[in-house]
Amino acid sequence: MKDGLMLLLAGVVCAAGAALFFRIFGSDALNIIVLLALVATIGDNFRLRRRLREIGAKPEGKRTWL
Repeated sequence: MKDGLMLLLAGVVCAAGAALFFRIFGSDALNIIVLLALVATIGDNFRLRRRLREIGAKPEGKRTWL
């Protein structure tokens, strides 16, 4: 019972946060979400390339950008 209430409370908090996010940013909210996803993907790519260099593996293919 207690776990169910905590899960419900977490859901309400997340829904309220999402509603507040979309209310503040309006039509730019989707652009912000896409920008954050792009930055996270590029950051993860750099992290993985660094990790590959540390273990001595060479990434396949050539870089076409950066």
